[in-house]
Amino acid sequence: MRRLHFVLMILGASATLSMGQSYYEVPDVPTVLAPVTALPWTIARNDAGLYTLAATLPPGTPIDGLHRMGSGKWLISVSSATVLGGTTWEQSDVVAFDGVATYSLFFSGASAGVPASSDVDAVLIDKATGDLVLSFDIPTTIGATTYEPADLVRYTGGIFSLFFDASAAGIPITSNVTGADQLGTRTAMTFDVPTRVGPALFLPGQLVAWDGLALSVLDPQPGWPASRSASIDALSLLPSPGVVPPTITVNLISPTQIRIAWNGSGCAGGETYGIYEGVMGAYYSHTRLAAHCTDTPPLFQEDVAFSPGSRYYLVVPSNANVEGSYGTNSAGAERPVGAVQCVPVQELGCQ
Repeated sequence: MRRLHFVLMILGASATLSMGQSYYEVPDVPTVLAPVTALPWTIARNDAGLYTLAATLPPGTPIDGLHRMGSGKWLISVSSATVLGGTTWEQSDVVAFDGVATYSLFFSGASAGVPASSDVDAVLIDKATGDLVLSFDIPTTIGATTYEPADLVRYTGGIFSLFFDASAAGIPITSNVTGADQLGTRTAMTFDVPTRVGPALFLPGQLVAWDGLALSVLDPQPGWPASRSASIDALSLLPSPGVVPPTITVNLISPTQIRIAWNGSGCAGGETYGIYEGVMGAYYSHTRLAAHCTDTPPLFQEDVAFSPGSRYYLVVPSNANVEGSYGTNSAGAERPVGAVQCVPVQELGCQ
């Protein structure tokens, strides 16, 4: 029997599309996103201009905030008091939705001190800390601080604080951030009205990115109605891909091929998987196998032609925007990304 000299390691990755981003969105009015018509109570998925419907709430439900969690559940807010699952939810609440018919309280605005007149209209979970981040539709005073409609506000340990300062970024108080999420080190957001910041004009339906220094267009979303008469009322990027557990198996199936099998990451953002190869003894030399960057469930296995010599392999979960963790070394530190990556942006965790 030929003896194979390699080790296998697994962690998260994400395969990016050639243009645009993948994300979930809800329009404020019925909007044709060919080939589907998105309604204010339907969650549409945009994969670089390919639109599908991901989930639907009862007709008439005014979805106003949206975030998809690593568990697959949705966090939603509504723009007015709404009965869902037999419970009345207020516009300052954040509700967890299982995607079918079960709703539970995630955040009570009244208990946290949010004025009843303020509507939570952007929701995200900070990928670095796990904190809840919100925005409000009107200037909102909580304690001694007033937050503007384009601010993003962190809530942790019963305390609110600024997560994103809209005025410091040059955003006028007349603009409202209606949806927000994170992509790597950038914060993605959408505006309800045309918004000029310096020489740049950002339009409803566009995704705008803040990198800590400046705003830029992340996705112009050319599939959005050209009139820009609709705005994105709720936005969520894809959850993080997570990490593949240490359950990989490898079998020699021919003199030149091995079969690598693994378990899924368990995170809703782990939609595809990439395989990396490196040289034994030159650890962290791993680079992508370009033909194996977008292996898809439910099979969780791939036949790979291995290179001469002693090799090691990593399997990394992916989605259309980011890749996840490559695993940890014997000291518990994160392994570095590949010399050439399946996806150029990495995101750790499973938020």
